[in-house]
Amino acid sequence: MKATFGENREADLITALSLVSIPNVARLQILARVREEGTFESVASSLSARQRDVGKRIYDECGQRGIEARCILDPRYPDALRHTEGAPLTLFIFGNRPEPALPDNALAVVGTRAASVPICQRASLIAHELASAGFAIVSGLALGIDGAAHRGSLEYPSACPTIAVLAHGLDRVYPSSHQGLAAQIVASGGLLVSEYPPGTEPLKHHFLARNRIIAGLSRGVVIVQAGVRSGSLVTAQFAADFGRDVFIVSPETGDARYAGGEVMLDQGAIEICSARDVLREYGIQPPLKDETGAEIELSVDEAMVMLGLSQAELLSKELCGEVVRLQGNRVRIKRAPFGSRDL
Repeated sequence: MKATFGENREADLITALSLVSIPNVARLQILARVREEGTFESVASSLSARQRDVGKRIYDECGQRGIEARCILDPRYPDALRHTEGAPLTLFIFGNRPEPALPDNALAVVGTRAASVPICQRASLIAHELASAGFAIVSGLALGIDGAAHRGSLEYPSACPTIAVLAHGLDRVYPSSHQGLAAQIVASGGLLVSEYPPGTEPLKHHFLARNRIIAGLSRGVVIVQAGVRSGSLVTAQFAADFGRDVFIVSPETGDARYAGGEVMLDQGAIEICSARDVLREYGIQPPLKDETGAEIELSVDEAMVMLGLSQAELLSKELCGEVVRLQGNRVRIKRAPFGSRDL
């Protein structure tokens, strides 16, 4: 894309905002033209007065509400999303920092709304551990696993703890029960993101379209639990189409809530048991301490794999006081001067 965004930033943005209500086919055609020409100039010349008025109205309303709009030519538009098929011409962003950055190092954690409490806790732990390793967590602010993922990432302080991608305008929060969570995300330095301007209702088809943005913003997608009709599978399919990694938490045989994940495994997704498996896929050694610097506990097998030690070598570390043996075939890592690194 030969972007020439700069002197005409406001004009280009208003042009992009003028196109939010056009049919998808026409929008894809305009996206291809803008990518080819690197400018909105030819598009702007074909706009009607009514369309320009729409764009200006949205531009003004975003300013009044503190919502930032970025068109696809803006260098601050997330590069990972910019090059995906059907990328939004405009992205709406709400946060508590001026010109907030959408990090390139992001992973999505998504799943069913109907997850049990233990599964939500597992999703929260996965998101927390990925955040502690330096990834921004992307999800959809939905009930169940999405909300759990956001909450887990918020437990770890970072530059951008979590990104919630919404299927409606940023002047509202859906579901309404997650208004507090959305406020916490923003207060903690996270972001609310949407392709829809203020005033847009949370319509059913918007949620499926929203999933391509979750996938497009992310380096990979972790599916914690998903049935065969789960929208999370749409996210996973977008991720696969975009060349992203797809991770599936090991399914429980016979549980229909995992059936969609089994389908993705048959299509080549990567099976994982924990966040540590995801980190190893990226060559990242899991942290030996949590975000407060406290020692962590692991199974003996996990400790051997993480530290690259044999049983005899692990015993030697116990004798040196660097590892403490606990009940239940577990150990506590007291310090890690032997080749590991905290992240």
